[in-house]
Amino acid sequence: MFLVSDSQENRHSIIRSFLMPEHAAIAVLLSAVDFEWSLRRTILALGTSPTKHIRESVLRRVSGPDAYKLAWNEEVYSNIRVPIHEAIPNWSALVNKKNGAYRLRNQLAHGIIGSMSVPYATEKSDSFLRASVDLNKLVGSHGLSIYRKIVRIKQKSF
Repeated sequence: MFLVSDSQENRHSIIRSFLMPEHAAIAVLLSAVDFEWSLRRTILALGTSPTKHIRESVLRRVSGPDAYKLAWNEEVYSNIRVPIHEAIPNWSALVNKKNGAYRLRNQLAHGIIGSMSVPYATEKSDSFLRASVDLNKLVGSHGLSIYRKIVRIKQKSF
């Protein structure tokens, strides 16, 4: 649906266009996909290992917030010393087991629920999209971009 070169503003505008009664679930799922794509690209960009290793070993089977947090700690924290909850200030709104955005994403993806109100979908979509913006800013503050090719051949040294 999106290309690496698509701007974040364009992606988020398209995702928000689904925030209407008959398509609210699609907006939530697309915002979750955008967030996970942004998080994976951030780990690639700010990680310490060669990107091939990160893709093939670190991120290969990563799924869900706990696994992403472990991958972050393994690759990014050791490089920039920023824990994931500081990089993503609304991390708890994403991962809260009772009413986090990930819970809704999982309920939709696994067919537990199929619809919700537009305000509720907007709240959860905005949580994912805000986190994507925070990640993009963090990567940009290091002179990099998640919207360009990311290749690192050598291990970063400290």
